[in-house]
Parts: sequence; structure tokens; C-alpha cells
Amino acid sequence: MDTNEILGLAAALPAVYVAIRLYQARRNRSRRPASGDGASGEKAFVERPQPSARHDGFQVELEVQQLRRDVAELRAELAEQRREVASLTARLQAQHEQFHGGVAKAGGSPEYDEALVFARRGLDVEAIAERCGITVAEAALVRALAQGEKGEKGEKGNERKGP
Repeated sequence: MDTNEILGLAAALPAVYVAIRLYQARRNRSRRPASGDGASGEKAFVERPQPSARHDGFQVELEVQQLRRDVAELRAELAEQRREVASLTARLQAQHEQFHGGVAKAGGSPEYDEALVFARRGLDVEAIAERCGITVAEAALVRALAQGEKGEKGEKGNERKGP
């Protein structure tokens, strides 16, 4: 799962939770006996005092308040998760740039990075060309580049001539 899918699921959770709770509240409300359901149903309904309707309304109001608190809590959790994802994404990008940045700065071209590494290790031009699948002339240029970097750093490199 990528970050967008996780955020989408986290955003959908409060809506699903509210829908479930509303369904439960509606189902509980529909279980009350209606008038005209026969003698026992009417008796149960008639025996139930009028404050019962007020009690049901109070119960629904309590459930709505609980749902609102739950939604607020889920939104806070979602905001925290989004901050964590943003932080992790920033750290991952920094590590990616740190890892690939050094190679890109030194080589200038990703297709010659491996050849540049071999040239820095001191392999000869033919070995570099064979291992990296490039021409001997390209390997010679890469080796010259690597030796030029050593010279810029104040190091004396082997000044071997290519073929």
C-alpha cells in the first residue's frame, strides 16, 4: 500500500463509523412496537409511559453526541497520521537524495556511475569497458574524469595512459 491509499482509508474511516452508528440508531428506533400490532403490542405500547418517547429522544441525542466526539477523535488521529506520513516522506526523500546525490554529483550520468567507481578503484580501461558494456574510448574518458577528480582533491593518481 502506498501513502495515498493509506490516507484515503484513514479519511474514509470516520464516515464509515458514522454511517454504522446511524444505522444502529435507526434500527433500534424501528424496534419499538407500533400501535395496531395486536392486543399484546397495543398493551405494551399503552403501558409504556409517555416519557419513554422522551427517553428515546434523549438516547438518540446521547448517541449523536458520542458520534460527534468519536468523529472529532478520529479526525485528530487522522491529522496525527498525516503529520507522521509527511515526516516519514521527508526523511525518506532526504535519505534518497543523500544516497543518490553523491553518485550523481560525482558521475554526472547514471549510466556511467559504475564505470566511474571502477575507475576510482584503479581498474584499467579494458576491464572497465568489458565490465560496464561501454567502448574503450568511453572507459578512457571515465578514467580521465576519475583521475581529474583525484587531482582536484590534491591526491596524486596513477597517470596510466590508455591503449
